[in-house]
Amino acid sequence: MAKFEEVFEDTLTLFNRHIEDSSIPRVVKIKILSNEGIKKGFGNVNKTQEFVKFMTDYDVIIQINEPIFDQLEDKQKEYVVKDLLGKVFYDVDKDKISILQHDITTFSGVLSKYDIDTYLSIKESIVTLLEQKQIQEDAKK
Repeated sequence: MAKFEEVFEDTLTLFNRHIEDSSIPRVVKIKILSNEGIKKGFGNVNKTQEFVKFMTDYDVIIQINEPIFDQLEDKQKEYVVKDLLGKVFYDVDKDKISILQHDITTFSGVLSKYDIDTYLSIKESIVTLLEQKQIQEDAKK
């Protein structure tokens, strides 16, 4: 069974500072919780179910394993916070909150031999080439 607790004030302050600096509108209410049961990854980001939203007024719940989080260096904590908040997307036109998945999928061994710029360049090249191929196929029709 997961053990949920309120996060420490310094953790909450760090998250709130990054929430204010992010593109997440103030109308999106986010609850930060500590969950020592988290064994993998940086944490969990979930959109609340309708009845939870009704009872708590929170739209999104972010869970971290705070005892582990507390042992990170400040720069590492900043990274984790930004990564978790990066999953929260609010579509103003549709008035809808979505939880996004990471946009980079590769192997750490490959990424360690190259750099992120190389990865992004290759990814963009493939997108462009696929678009050009589709244009050519459409022109033949």
